[in-house]
Amino acid sequence: MLGKEVIMRELTVLDLDAETPEQIFDVMGKRFEELGYVNEKYIPSIKKRESMYPTALPTEPYPIAIPHTEADAIVKPFIAPVRLKNTISWGDMSDPDNKLDVKVAFMLGFYEPGAHIELLQILMHNFQRGDWVETLFAAKTEDEFYDAVMDMEWYHD
Repeated sequence: MLGKEVIMRELTVLDLDAETPEQIFDVMGKRFEELGYVNEKYIPSIKKRESMYPTALPTEPYPIAIPHTEADAIVKPFIAPVRLKNTISWGDMSDPDNKLDVKVAFMLGFYEPGAHIELLQILMHNFQRGDWVETLFAAKTEDEFYDAVMDMEWYHD
């Protein structure tokens, strides 16, 4: 199983200034490609997939998005935690017509079939832990944000 080693400090971003998920994909996709995590298929692939299957989760107290794309766009597995400067409207995974106000996204990149299933369960477990989510929002620096992410419980129910 993939472990915390896929949560990349160099891909962690605090207070990204974006107004749409597509802007996040452009900015972060360029960074991922420059650092060798994805290939040139990534940005068009994630935009297409997200338009068909949005990834915002209606978790309480704050919705969180988990955008991901096809395996052939991924070079090295990663989780890139991103906190936005402001909330943005993002399609609800369970009801694409419903829009959620998202301020945190965990951008996922995996190429092993099925490898992400247990990881998604771990993330979902943590997204429902209000105390842990609050630490993501309270972080003042990128290092604090990354450390808060790394403090997640690495198991699921």
